[in-house]
Amino acid sequence: MASPKNDLDELANMISAAIEKARQLNMHTSAYILSMALAEVSKAAKAAPNKPNGGKTD
Repeated sequence: MASPKNDLDELANMISAAIEKARQLNMHTSAYILSMALAEVSKAAKAAPNKPNGGKTD
């Protein structure tokens, strides 16, 4: 099972790729909005536990 941090890191990578594609297509507003989303996801990834189930133990 993936950890929240791993999931957020994967999402950040996907957003980064989308930002690059938006820039290639000269979609500056889209790149800006995606950059803001990336900032939020990166912040969440730093705060997320690196264990499955949010760090909870059964």
